[in-house]
Order: sequence, then C-alpha cells, then structure tokens
Amino acid sequence: MWANDIDPRKAETYRANHGDRHFHLGDIAGVDASQLPSADMAWASFPCQDLSLAGWRQGLSAQRSGTFWAFWRLMHDLSLERRRPPLIVLENVLGLLYGDNLLGLCEALSALDMQFGAVVLDAKNFVPQSRPRVFLVATDFSAGLSGFDCATAPDWTPASLLRAASGLPTDLRSRWRWWNLPAPPPVAHNVANLIEAIPTGTEWHTPEQTAALLSMMDEANARKVQAARRNATPQVGFLYKRIRSGAQRAEVRFDGVAGCLRTPKGGSSRQTVMIASNGEVRTRLLSPREAARLMGAPDTYVLPGGYNDAYRAMGDGVAVPVVEWLSAQLLAPLADFLMESKRPLDAARIKRELLLKVDRRASEWLEARTSGEAIV
Repeated sequence: MWANDIDPRKAETYRANHGDRHFHLGDIAGVDASQLPSADMAWASFPCQDLSLAGWRQGLSAQRSGTFWAFWRLMHDLSLERRRPPLIVLENVLGLLYGDNLLGLCEALSALDMQFGAVVLDAKNFVPQSRPRVFLVATDFSAGLSGFDCATAPDWTPASLLRAASGLPTDLRSRWRWWNLPAPPPVAHNVANLIEAIPTGTEWHTPEQTAALLSMMDEANARKVQAARRNATPQVGFLYKRIRSGAQRAEVRFDGVAGCLRTPKGGSSRQTVMIASNGEVRTRLLSPREAARLMGAPDTYVLPGGYNDAYRAMGDGVAVPVVEWLSAQLLAPLADFLMESKRPLDAARIKRELLLKVDRRASEWLEARTSGEAIV
C-alpha cells in the first residue's frame, strides 16, 4: 500500500518490479503521517550497520540504525489519529539482541500500547545462504492472541534470543509473547543449481588473481581447497576476505551454503565463487543474478544494470522465502484475526513517563541528525 527508501537506485529497482503508484523516494524522517494510508500492518527493515559487527554495534542512537525513531514517530502520530496498524514487524540483524537495542525497541513498542515477541530465522533453512535475522512482531496490547502465542519459547529458539528476552525489565517482560511457531523445515540445497554457467555482470579471474586469493589462506582453508580439488565432481565454494589478527585473509566454505550477502558499501568485501575439481581451481565474484537467487528472488526479477547497485539491492534485502514462511505461519492469519477483533486503543494504559522517554529519544535523534551531530 505504501513503500519507502532513500536510495534512488533501489527506488528504480522497486519501481521496475512493482510499479511506482505507492512508492515514496526520500528520507523517512521527512514523511508526515498524513501521507500514509490506513493499513493492517506496518513493516520496518531499518538500516543495520550500527547494530552489526561491521558497524561496531553503535546501536539505535547512531545515525543509520537510529532511523527507527523516524518510523516510530510515524506510528505514534498514527496512534493519535486512531489509525496505527494493529500489527507492526521490525526486521534486523542479530545485533538487535545485544546491548540496549532490544530494550529500546520494546520500550518504544510499549509506548504504542503493544505486546511483542521475536523470532530468529536463518535464510539457510530456505535458500543456500547463511543469513540469520531477527523479526520482532508486535500487536495491540488489548488483542487476545487466541493460540498465536505460547507459554514458553519454541525449542528451536536460539540462546541469544532467550538471554535478550529474559534480560528485559519486569514491565516489558509482561508484554513479551513467544510466538507459537513450528521449526522451519530443513531443506537440502543444491547450490550448484544457482551458479550461472556463463556469469552475467562479472568475469572469471585470471590464474594470477586466483593464485593471489589462495596465497591469502591459512592452513585450514588451504586444506579445504585441496580436498575440493581432489574431487571429480565440481565443488562450489564461497569465499570472503576478512581481517584476522591485523592481516587480510581469504576464508572459504564448501558446505553448500553461501556466506551472508553483504553490501559493497562501507568496506565489506564482496563474495567470491570458487569452483574446484580435478586439480583445478577457478574463482570470480558472485554475479548479481546469483545474489538474487540466494535471496529467493526469481530470475524474472529486474536487477539494476551496475554490478554494485545490483549487489547492494540484494545485500540490503530480506530473503523472500523466509518472509513467505513467516507470513503463512503467523503474519497473515494474525493480521486477519486482529482486523476481525479490532478494539479501540486504550491511551490511558500507556505510562506517560514511558511515552515521554521514548518521544524524547526520538526527538533527540531527529534533532541530532538534522544538525549533523549524530554518530556516523
């Protein structure tokens, strides 16, 4: 019904695939609640850099990940108009579970008079890419959840989420819900099916370039390559360059799963494909179409023309089959239930001091960003 991004290249990609009737290009902090339609659900995949290891976990006070506060302000303003969606989903990296990040988000949702719970899903259960993400799902506090939640966490809940939830203060734990979800189905991947025989948008490395990558490997990674070389069937591996003990190293995996796609922006390395067999090794950058396949996007999905633009569009995205599964298992039936049993918001239940605290935090971030004082 309404979509937003600040990146013009991503806007072009969105419009090429979905049209531009409901797309708004620009800073979410400049959007007014009056511009938003009434909807059953609001979804925010806000910038992850300041929550991730790559961003040194600066958290929700920093310039990029702090964009959440602009989204929160819109949800608050919709609440004043009695139009806030009864279902809100926040998606981000596992860094969301560390420090005060989860606490801040739960306080913000509580100030909107919502109950909430999180689930961690890894894309590798759906596509051959290691990509764990946190999905924080919130509903009106007044809504009886009628079997959508359960008393304890599902047995497949990771320890990081259990620790983060148990560390919340009592008032927020009273609003925490464990969503009643089955474990994602295990899937056997054949990653070779995703690899283009003739890559588009990239070329195979020269033997010298491949040798340079191999020279950057430690003994453990070199053994992986040697084992793959001895195989008669082509073995597909994925390689990243990383800094280890102050030196740049090349690390490879041949387990049939790609590493998490990252954007080339901000210094992150792009993923390299390595194919080894019969004593030979070939390497090249992952192609944009292969990146799209690793995100579960069909080959009909229109990608930007430039390599970095296409890679960034995929690296900043959400894996399609993950959201399809979460939608079928929880979001779509929950949205239907909430709309059928919609109750008026109880503004009296919101603690005034909490609302003022969250509103002040949002205002401080917005003011700092406007003045250029926010952490970069």
